Amino acid sequence: MTKKLTYLLMAFAIFASCSDDDDVVTDPGGDGGPDATEINVVLNEVKYQGTDWVEIFNAGTGEADISEYWLCLGPGTYVQIGSVTPLSGNTTIPVGGYLVLPYDLPDTSGGLGLYSTNEFASADAIVDFVQYGSGGTPRENVAVEAGLWTAGEFVPTVTNEDNSIIFDGDGNGAANWAETTTVTNGAENVLTMPNTDVRSIVINEVRYGENKQIELWNNGTVAVDLAPYWLCLGPGQYLQVENATVVSGEAQLEPGEFLVLNWNELGDNEGLGLYSTNAFTNADALIDFVQWGASGSARESVAVAAGQWTSGEFVQSVRLPSYSISYDGEGNAAADWSETINPTLGAGNATVINSTTFTVTIKNTINYLNVHTFTTPVGASAPGPLATNGAQYEVSFKAVPGTKFTPVTMMGNSNDWFLAPTDLAGIDLFPGGTALNNVDIASQLSLYDLGTEADGDPATFPPAGANVGPADPNTSVRLVPGRGTGDIYMTAVLDYAAGSGSEAGTFTLTITATNAPNPAMGASQDNGFVITPGIAVLHAQPEPLFTLGQEDRGVGLEGIAEDGMPGVLYNWFKETGSQGTPLRLSSSLTPLSPAFIYAFNTERDPWFTQGEAAKGSSGLEEIAEDGDRMVTYNYLKDFGIPTELPSEMGPIRPGESATFTIEVPQGQNYKLGFGTMFVTSNDWFISNNNVGLTLFNADGSAFSGTSASSNTYLYDAGTEVDQPVGFGADQVMNQSGINTGAADADTTVRRVSSLEDVQFGKGVINSAPGVTWSGDPRGGYNIIEIDIQPQ
Repeated sequence: MTKKLTYLLMAFAIFASCSDDDDVVTDPGGDGGPDATEINVVLNEVKYQGTDWVEIFNAGTGEADISEYWLCLGPGTYVQIGSVTPLSGNTTIPVGGYLVLPYDLPDTSGGLGLYSTNEFASADAIVDFVQYGSGGTPRENVAVEAGLWTAGEFVPTVTNEDNSIIFDGDGNGAANWAETTTVTNGAENVLTMPNTDVRSIVINEVRYGENKQIELWNNGTVAVDLAPYWLCLGPGQYLQVENATVVSGEAQLEPGEFLVLNWNELGDNEGLGLYSTNAFTNADALIDFVQWGASGSARESVAVAAGQWTSGEFVQSVRLPSYSISYDGEGNAAADWSETINPTLGAGNATVINSTTFTVTIKNTINYLNVHTFTTPVGASAPGPLATNGAQYEVSFKAVPGTKFTPVTMMGNSNDWFLAPTDLAGIDLFPGGTALNNVDIASQLSLYDLGTEADGDPATFPPAGANVGPADPNTSVRLVPGRGTGDIYMTAVLDYAAGSGSEAGTFTLTITATNAPNPAMGASQDNGFVITPGIAVLHAQPEPLFTLGQEDRGVGLEGIAEDGMPGVLYNWFKETGSQGTPLRLSSSLTPLSPAFIYAFNTERDPWFTQGEAAKGSSGLEEIAEDGDRMVTYNYLKDFGIPTELPSEMGPIRPGESATFTIEVPQGQNYKLGFGTMFVTSNDWFISNNNVGLTLFNADGSAFSGTSASSNTYLYDAGTEVDQPVGFGADQVMNQSGINTGAADADTTVRRVSSLEDVQFGKGVINSAPGVTWSGDPRGGYNIIEIDIQPQ
C-alpha cells in the first residue's frame, strides 16, 4: 500500500588515538549505533459522500512533516496539504498519529493520490493511492508504475453516504480496502460491514385491458412474504394477496422473483397501491403506487404523502387492451412507466421476446363460375346424341368479361375421345373486351384421348353401357394424333344478347352436326363423328377439367369421354356443403384489391368489430369502397403491431396471389389479420373473423397450412348502399370518383349472408356464415385461400 521513505541519521565518532584502533568506524546501522528512522505515511480512511474528508496515518517510526505533500485526483484537481486547515491533527504527524483534511471528492468514482511533490505524473513522487467506483482514473497509471495499485482494480462505491472506506493497514490494492459503517476520522479504523439486506417490493407491470394482471417484483435482497400485503384501488376495492388468484409465482417471494396476480377490478383509469397493511389512508403502510389513464384516483393523495408519486401525474393509456404498462426499475414517477406491446408478466421487463417469421400467401381462388349441360337435341323430347347432319344442341348462359368457356362433348363412336378447347386456358368469351357474337368456335376445339379406356373397340362404344371397356395402358390425357380441329365435325356458334344493365348478357351456343357417321359403314373411330350430350363450364383459371400428360382427375369427365353422360361431372360442380351453399362454384367473378396483413395479440381484432359501425379512422371504408389500403395500413401500424404489405403490386386477379413476410413475437397469442376489397361491390371486403387466424399452436409451435382459411368471410362494411354485384354505377370500377354512392341505412359491419349472382345466373346464394374458402365443407362463396408458412 505504501512506498517507504527511509532516512538514515548517521553519527560518526572520530577518535584521535595513536593506538591500532584509530581506523575503526561504528556502523550506524549496527549494534550500538543509532536506529534508522522510517517515514511511512498512508491514506487510511476516505469519506467521499456527504461530508468529504481524507485521513492520513503515520505508520512510520518517526514523526512526519507532510506540509509540503500534495493530494491529487487528476489534472487540475490537487491541493498542497500545508494550505488546508485540518479537521483534526497537524501536518507534522507523530508516530501512530492521524491527520484529517477536508477535501472535495467525487461521489461515485475517483482515484486519489498522496504525493511528496507536485510532480503528479512521476512514479517517484507518488506515496500512496486508492481508487473507488471504477477503474481507469487519471492517476491510476502512475500508481501502477509505482507498484502501489493494480490496473483496473477499484473499491466498490459505498452503499450509504454515511459510510467511508478504510485501509486494513497492510499491502497495496483494492483488496486492502473495505466499506465500513463505523466512521473513525482521527482514530484507529474499525471495520463494520454494512448490512446490504434490502427489503423492497414494487409493482412492476400491470395489464388492465385484457387478462387483468398485476406483477409484483422483489427487487430487494431478502425474501418477503407477500401473503399479508394488500392491493387497493380505492374505497371498497381492495384485495389481500393471500386471497388473490395467482397466475404465476409464490407469495413467499425470493429476491429477483415475480408474483403475478389476477384482479378483475382493474379498469382503464385507476390508481393502484400496494400496502403492507389494510390501513389504506396511511402513507406509512403504502409500499408502492402507480396511476394510469387519468389523475386524481382515490389513493393518489396517500401516494403523494408517502413520496411514491407526484400529484397530477399519470401513465398514458395503452393503445390496445392486450398491452401492459411496465416499470423501468427506478424512480417514483409516471415517467418511469411505459407502454409494453408484448407483456413480460412473470419475467423481467427487459426480457427479449423471440420472433417467428411467417410467409403468408393470399390467393384469389375464384375459378368455376357456372356449369350447364346440353343433352337433348333441338326438337327432341328426350336426351340423345347428334347422329345425323343438321341435328343440333342449344344451350344458353350468362357471363361477364373475363370469363373463360370450356365446352366438352364426346366423340360417340370412340371409347374415350372428347372435344374440348385447344387452348387449355379456355375460350375467352370477351376477347379484347367485346363479346363473341355470331362466332363459330369449332375451330378452337381439339380431340383428346382421356386415357381411361382402350381405343378402337366398337363393341364398347356407346350405347354399349357405362364404363364397359378395358383399361387404357396409357393413362395420361393426350391429344389424338392426326385429327384436325372441331370444325371438321361440327359448327359451334356463339351468339350474344346484352343484358339489361343490372345483370349480365346471355350467350347461346348452338352445336350443329356436320360430319355424322355413314350408316352404310360399320361403326369405327374413322366413320364420322357422333356428337354426344356434354357440358359447358364457365371458369376463370386454366385447365378447368384436365391436364395434358396427367391422369383423369376422377370427378366425372370420364362419364362424358366414355359414355356421353355429363351427369356425374355436372353434379360434382353443383354439390353443396352442409349449409346448402356451393362447394365448388364461386359466387362471382371479381379481382381482389391490393391487400395488407397484420398480427395482433388482442382478444378481438383491432381493425373492426362485427356488429358495430366501422371506426372512423380505421380506413375500413376506404378499402371496402375504393380498394385503398393505406389508411388502414397506417392505422394498424400506429398501434405498434406487425403490419405488412405484399411484395407484389396491384390487384389480385383469379389465380393470382399476394405474398407477405411478417415477423411475429412468440408466446404472445398473436393472430393474423388481413383485408382486401371484393372489388365488384360497393363496400364489401374479405377478412378473418374477429378472433383472427391462428399463428401459434397450443404447444407454442408455429402454425402452418391453409386450414385457417375456413375462418375467412365476406363482409359488408355498412358504409354504402349495395348494388348488383358487378353492375353498380357507384362501384369502384364504374364510379366517377372515390367515395361515390348513397349511405347504407345499416351502418354495422356484418357478414354477407346472401348474394344474388347476376353475373352467371346462379340465382341467390344463401351462406349464413359468409365463408369464402373453397376448402370449407360448409360451402360458401369460394373466393380466397390463405396459406401460412413459418420460415
